[in-house]
Amino acid sequence: MEEINVEKIMESIREEIKTSGADKIPLSFDDSRNHLPSSEDASDRLSAAIKYLSYNYEVQPYQMLTGNPVKVFIKKVFRKIGSFFFIPIVGQQNILNYHFFLVSEAVADQKNEIEELKGILEDLNGRIDKLEGRS
Repeated sequence: MEEINVEKIMESIREEIKTSGADKIPLSFDDSRNHLPSSEDASDRLSAAIKYLSYNYEVQPYQMLTGNPVKVFIKKVFRKIGSFFFIPIVGQQNILNYHFFLVSEAVADQKNEIEELKGILEDLNGRIDKLEGRS
């Protein structure tokens, strides 16, 4: 059985990259993210942020690679080499994002409760004014 020479394969890939000019093209790991809609009202922004977080708090460590097969192969190699480093970080980030989502929901609940209590306070102040004859 023939032995696989990784160095020889990598050298041929490097040569192919140089001859094709792919080494002159900057590699980019496309990161398309949806951003929150701009809104003037803080309540709308909070609701939009919570909705966004509820769907997007989990970060995926990998995206589908498409395009030039040489670039895809190189990106996969870099991905495999760095996976021991970034997979645990992505896991920690997902946990942090989930707890951030929980905190933002709690903030929204507190905001709603404050608005409700303000309404009750205004109602009670109106009643006090009526009873004291200030109206």
